[in-house]
Amino acid sequence: MRRTFCNRLPAAGRALSALAIVPDYIDTALVKPRAPLSPSETVRRMADDMREASYREGGLTEDDLERKGFTRAQIKAHAADARALAQQLAGPSL
Repeated sequence: MRRTFCNRLPAAGRALSALAIVPDYIDTALVKPRAPLSPSETVRRMADDMREASYREGGLTEDDLERKGFTRAQIKAHAADARALAQQLAGPSL
């Protein structure tokens, strides 16, 4: 029985454009940049992030907010307002 080995991949003849399609779910997995948001949008988005994190992880730190795409200036200027809005939207605690 004779075996042959080839150092070329089977797909080497195909066009790469057919293989380079990014699935739709990838776009939803990426964190959208929050730096270009207006001040009111920043407070609203930051409050939503705080509420989501309080449910999952127990809260957010400034470093977590920065990883989510907020700038240090946005965090310093709007974190207190966002925290108040997040607490207001969460409703009374039981």
